[in-house]
Amino acid sequence: MIVAHALDECLAIGGGPGSGKTTALVERADRLAADSPPGATLLLAPSDAGVARLRARATANVACTSFGDLAFALLHDARAVDGCPDDVEEIDDVRASQHFERAGAALFALEWTEFADELDPEITGLRAPERFSAAAFRLIRKLRASLISPEDFKALGLRGATTFYARPPNLASADLIMETGAKYRDSLRVGPGELERQRLREVDLVKILARLYASYLEVLVRNGCMTPTDAVYEAATLLRARPDLRERASARYAAALVDDAVDVTPGQLALLEAIFGEKLRHVTFAGDAAQATRGFATGALGPGILKRAATTIVLDERRRGDPEIERAARRVLDPRDATAGPLAAEDGAVTLYRAETPRDEARFVTAEIEALVRAGTPPGEIAIVSRGLGCAQTYVNALLARNVPVDVAGAGSLYEYPVVLDALAALWSAVDPFRHDFLLRSLEAPWLRLGDASIATLCADASDPQPLLFELPDDVPETGDRRWDRRRDLRLGRNVTRGDVDADLPDETRERLAAFRIVRARWEDAARTLGLAQHARAILDESVLATLASGARRRFDAGLVARLIDEIDAFARRDPLATLEDFLAHAESVAVAEADLLSIAPRDATAVRVLDVEAAKGEEFDAVFVVDVRAGGWPRYYVPDAFLFMPSAGMIPKENVGDADAARTAKFTYALFRYKIREKYVAEERRALYCAMTRARRKLFVSAAGRPTKGNAAPEILEELQRARR
Repeated sequence: MIVAHALDECLAIGGGPGSGKTTALVERADRLAADSPPGATLLLAPSDAGVARLRARATANVACTSFGDLAFALLHDARAVDGCPDDVEEIDDVRASQHFERAGAALFALEWTEFADELDPEITGLRAPERFSAAAFRLIRKLRASLISPEDFKALGLRGATTFYARPPNLASADLIMETGAKYRDSLRVGPGELERQRLREVDLVKILARLYASYLEVLVRNGCMTPTDAVYEAATLLRARPDLRERASARYAAALVDDAVDVTPGQLALLEAIFGEKLRHVTFAGDAAQATRGFATGALGPGILKRAATTIVLDERRRGDPEIERAARRVLDPRDATAGPLAAEDGAVTLYRAETPRDEARFVTAEIEALVRAGTPPGEIAIVSRGLGCAQTYVNALLARNVPVDVAGAGSLYEYPVVLDALAALWSAVDPFRHDFLLRSLEAPWLRLGDASIATLCADASDPQPLLFELPDDVPETGDRRWDRRRDLRLGRNVTRGDVDADLPDETRERLAAFRIVRARWEDAARTLGLAQHARAILDESVLATLASGARRRFDAGLVARLIDEIDAFARRDPLATLEDFLAHAESVAVAEADLLSIAPRDATAVRVLDVEAAKGEEFDAVFVVDVRAGGWPRYYVPDAFLFMPSAGMIPKENVGDADAARTAKFTYALFRYKIREKYVAEERRALYCAMTRARRKLFVSAAGRPTKGNAAPEILEELQRARR
């Protein structure tokens, strides 16, 4: 019925986990593609991982693509129509954040003279420039995803300030006071003068952020680059303004089918509307309202997008998962759900466990996984799912210590793993031996294994130094450090590469360093004949990869190094003339980026998977371990940025600054109460946990460590499940 449903109206396919939504969507796409030109049927997903899953299931006639790739294709086509050079470069969010930092540098250097006479220096967040910059970039990403321009943002912000402060709400309301924590109730004791002061600062904040937003876009245009989110914004705006391009896109694409539709952003929806019209004819959505987890992160539309469909078909059949797992997940979603029924006693499909410490929790998880593998469950059918990858390393190390193969995927930094840092150290030692931070790591790495005493000798002067052929100049620049000595800055690298202290080293150490110098010379020669990617591979083959441990540890570390090589390959494709030093400088900037801007792609489908929630979406396993289910871990505490933005309310600064008696602004305290922001955040955290639990087919383990809290700031969901036992 779904496959053959008419195309002249928008269709939504709903249903719970394992009900066959994606299968029905792909079958419908395959049928439509059979009657359409190749590439005319679009199969879309909001995430790259979702697109990869669709590609593995659809036929060749279906165009499986992301919204970003679709937008870039439309922009390239528009440039071809207009006869303009196709010079738009796709960049990721990390590079975009670097452009944003450059755009905001003038603000923090106080170079924006147009604000000098009207802005109060005491603006929310400006006292911590790095924090302000990160929060501003997160806000701008959401504005772009919601198709809000700098001009619209400024107008909405100023209107929101006027609306709130012209007719302030009743800040003495009993309900408001009761729902506000005692430590923040002083923010509600404000008079007209204090409210006017807060209004002026809010208006200044709006102007600063609007200027930052506009400057960021100017930098992007000047550098000819866009992120996928920027491309969606530009493509949707362009099609709205150009009927000829809109008609061209409508003729090119016959239908669009969107999986995980609840994670679609307003900008992505606007792009679909620009191609298929406001009624979204020829568009099919598939999604589960209970798995909407991206509202706070990206401004995703959530269940509301499914209501845009003219017809909704709900799939009731559940094709995976023990009924006990489903009951537990429904209780997490809504602890007041009376229809969920009580949970069975222990030893059923659901195991609940509270450990004393995180290490004890990791030991429990590892022991259970070992038992499952011994009983015949393939490692690839087991997953550990956490809210984020911040706690993942504990479980990875525990499993590798038991020689259990592991793979990791989700939002996180590749550069946090020791073997990747060892690889970077090897690459740096070939490029610049005077980067002593990396050189020290290379000396301690497995391919050299120098002891502390040898390293101390290498850091010191020789006991019988040879006189220098040329003396170092005396007129060195003033650095502010009276102990500065150029010889000290060069000493370690000089001793390693030139051998000035070889006579003071043990024979074994001297032999290792001699071999290292020969290898370094070969690496330097290779840079003249090999491209960037080949040069890096040659270095890593003779250093990190040649000395990896055995068993599961070797398999895991090799996978991480392979990901690093993939990044080097991608960097070399973007800039064919780049050198290894160029990549290493790029890697240093990426390594310090915000974790939510980075991701680690899955690589080993036959190993135990350690995933965050977004990486686990759409997957299913025989056994799933949902870990760190404690207040503050899962659900996370609600920690808002220095300022929030809502189209209906404008800017909502959190911090009160200047001559203020309270730490928070009255508007922020009221907004938490009026819009139930914390409650909505916790509800999304519950949906994320529900999504993780329903990845399990046969066995589900839910665990946490430490004593449960009272559950005031965030609920103790593991305790809720314990109380639901018969």
